[in-house]
Amino acid sequence: MLKGTKNTLQKLKDSVNSGNYYESHQMYRTVARRYNKQQKHQHAIQLLHDGAVSLMTHKQSASGSDLANYMLETYNTANIPVDDVSLDRVVEILGLYPPNEPGRKSFINNAFSWTQKHGQYPEGDPELHDYVGTMFFNEGRYAPAEEHLLVGTDHSAELLGKLAYDWAVEEGSQSQGLYIARGALQYLAMKNIHHATLALQNFLKCSNQARTGNAEVRRAPAEEPTPVIIYQDPWLNFLQLMILTVQRDATDLFQSLRSTYAQMYREHKGFEELLDDIGNVFFDIPKPRKQSNSLQDMLSSLFNAPSAPAISAGSSSGMELD
Repeated sequence: MLKGTKNTLQKLKDSVNSGNYYESHQMYRTVARRYNKQQKHQHAIQLLHDGAVSLMTHKQSASGSDLANYMLETYNTANIPVDDVSLDRVVEILGLYPPNEPGRKSFINNAFSWTQKHGQYPEGDPELHDYVGTMFFNEGRYAPAEEHLLVGTDHSAELLGKLAYDWAVEEGSQSQGLYIARGALQYLAMKNIHHATLALQNFLKCSNQARTGNAEVRRAPAEEPTPVIIYQDPWLNFLQLMILTVQRDATDLFQSLRSTYAQMYREHKGFEELLDDIGNVFFDIPKPRKQSNSLQDMLSSLFNAPSAPAISAGSSSGMELD
């Protein structure tokens, strides 16, 4: 860092520490704008990050949020790639936002927009999705948490299992498996067997599901049989069998599984379309015409309507399933 920039940062920090919040905010913006005009984008980013952290630490979240969003604007202007350093700045600032600060939503949206443009993941960086999803989970905001965890990391998938159980308990549902089915089937619709398995496994670890027996299923004719626990909740049996089925060349078995459990899942909006997606990506089964793509709708909802779950589970409380 140049000596002049270092001195400027210290002067502005001292100004914030002295309680001159408005003046400091304006000066941070002015100096950053000058750096950007001179193509000194790294200096501007350092200044804006420092200012956002300093102001938010002093409970000036609106002013800090303004500088934080200006930092992301500079990221895009300077074509800053998504890496550990650039992402750490975003995460540090995000952790300082009060949950009720209006600017947090725009900062999150702008951050994902940047990672989409300058990272390698079309839906946004998975590490950032994991952080945001975990943040919403800790705040008890399960719907937006679920949406971010679905496109996150291995940790996200495991946390989604716990989220599904906590959400089912909070709503007093008699069919807790419905909640993990929503997430696990969306993972399968993205052809992500690993995360679907992690989510289901952690859900079962977190909950004490009633069992009715045991069975064995072969993934392929030549393989050793896989033990399967039969649960009282049919959603859990359906999920276990679905995860095993998509790992085989078993179109007929997939169709049979859908038919067997059709009465159960057709009671809930969105599952029919998800299973159409799963059939298409794993078995090349053409999807019915003139229907929306449930996976595409789910991904777009991350940024257009982050407060709404991809498939509503609100009507599940107290339902009875055979």
